Amino acid sequence: MFYSNPHKHVRSSSKSTLGPRVLPLASLLLAGLCCLSSTAVQATEATPERPPNIVLIMADDLGYGGLSCYGQQKYQTPNIDRLAQQGMRFTNCYAGSCVCAPSRSVLMTGLHSGHTPIRANGGAARLYPDDVTIAEVLKQAGYATGMFGKWGLGVEGTTGHPNRQGFDEFFGYLHQVHAHFYFPYFLWENEQPFPLPENEGRKQGRYAHDEIHKHALQFLRTHQKEPFFCYLPYTIPHVELVVPDDSRQPFAGKWEETPLADPRKGYIGAEQPYATFAGMVTRLDRHVGEIVALLKELGLEDNTLIVFTSDNGGQAGAWERVNSFFKGCGPYRGVKGQFYEGGIRVPYIACWPGHIKPGSTSDHVFAFWDILPTLAEIAHVPTPPNIDGVSFAPALLGAGTQKQHEFFYWEYPYAKGLVQAVRAGDWKILQPKPGRPFELYNLKDDPYEMHNLAQKHPMEVERLQKYLTNVRTEARDYSTKEPYPNAANYVR
Repeated sequence: MFYSNPHKHVRSSSKSTLGPRVLPLASLLLAGLCCLSSTAVQATEATPERPPNIVLIMADDLGYGGLSCYGQQKYQTPNIDRLAQQGMRFTNCYAGSCVCAPSRSVLMTGLHSGHTPIRANGGAARLYPDDVTIAEVLKQAGYATGMFGKWGLGVEGTTGHPNRQGFDEFFGYLHQVHAHFYFPYFLWENEQPFPLPENEGRKQGRYAHDEIHKHALQFLRTHQKEPFFCYLPYTIPHVELVVPDDSRQPFAGKWEETPLADPRKGYIGAEQPYATFAGMVTRLDRHVGEIVALLKELGLEDNTLIVFTSDNGGQAGAWERVNSFFKGCGPYRGVKGQFYEGGIRVPYIACWPGHIKPGSTSDHVFAFWDILPTLAEIAHVPTPPNIDGVSFAPALLGAGTQKQHEFFYWEYPYAKGLVQAVRAGDWKILQPKPGRPFELYNLKDDPYEMHNLAQKHPMEVERLQKYLTNVRTEARDYSTKEPYPNAANYVR
């Protein structure tokens, strides 16, 4: 039976974006504590008057090698690099899955892909009312919560809509297919369509990413007087490959190019795929710089934790030659859709002046299901029970004893079966395809997974395979419940 959290936080009417945001009980208690004398506050070890703001930026399909601070040499990402220079760069962060929707579900719920509600791409799946998200956890501490970008965990009219999952404000894409388009006819603002008439008739009038970014900046301005959680799952550089000329032009003619047609009906191809991809990532980098600049302008820089990461490895399929040209997955084997390191190892940078050691690098091994408890600890709120995540705040802040995972588990369902992977210590087993034998690698000796040791170490394979059945539950069946819009509605 699927895991259900019996301690789901009760939602007040403040979940609706139509009414005022009501502070939860924890916030009222916090306000009361702040009225005590300083001696009493110290005696009770109360949390700070204002917990840190949190800005969580997540790129889409940007592999481990997609940033210059992670080895990218063909273009530069100076603004994101600056976050690494002023904060901590992690070298062993794992995404929640090898593709978009389940990775986001893992991030939001703190449950690995053997427990999380949404375990595959598609669009029909959605979060339920008793699922607990990061946004709901942080609302306990009085955070204003906003989400700007690609959601993928429930469409309009369903229980999975972000306004029904702890986010006070939402702007962007609900359905993951809708998020494939950079010049759509509309986006969503909370539960209402936000028309983009400049794009009607397949015109390239208004770049959706820019509009999403604009709304995100406004959220920061609006909520500067209170703690906020701003979740920015931007769609760049997910294909389709297209970017405004001011970002593409600096790279035009820099490399020998062959046009790349998008094989999907209604999608935009690229005459200069390398220049376009480089332009997309550098546009994202520019917008990260604008976020940092605004926080500084508002006087919030020193009390804001900024995180930058990506949802999975670099693109495969028709776009794999672009990913290969840029070495987008770094030195690692595999791409998006695979459980080799290149498909699930992602960049992760955290910057919080005065709290995170500047210019530091950590090889602590963690995964997306650890982000929820980490942010909860930093915000001084309880972590939901029965999640899979372990806080890595000690590694992040350089204080306390860091608890280590016994294992890491991933799965992805295909029509012909389940593909799984486990890492325990330095050992890792994975299936390359459904029904195929498991492969075994020692990541300490062979970080690039070039030497399959399954035949040489059958006892190790047997040991790791025990995790495959013991650490998962059956996935939810979404096929006969709540209707959802046909994905064709989103195709231009």
